Amino acid sequence: MRNKTTALIVPALLMVAVLARFALAADEVHEGKVLSVGTNSITVNDEKDGDNDAFAVTSDTKITMNGKSAKLNEIQAGDRAKITATQKGDKLVAKEIAARSPE
Repeated sequence: MRNKTTALIVPALLMVAVLARFALAADEVHEGKVLSVGTNSITVNDEKDGDNDAFAVTSDTKITMNGKSAKLNEIQAGDRAKITATQKGDKLVAKEIAARSPE
């Protein structure tokens, strides 16, 4: 009986571990210069791959400017931003935006 229970539990735990890893891997971090800010979007020139990435910004997006809570319209072109985003369908949705004034 113990072997049957173990045979069921071990694969279940492995499946949970694999799914958790994929869930965590879904977040991507993008960092670079802010090119533009819209009503519900922000576009950044991503330093890592050199392309321009546009992000949808929702009411759930946590936004900070120079370490303090902020609104999207406080971020301006030329600022630096680190954006944690997740892919939803064909667009990137910002979960967190940490912006700072250029140095």
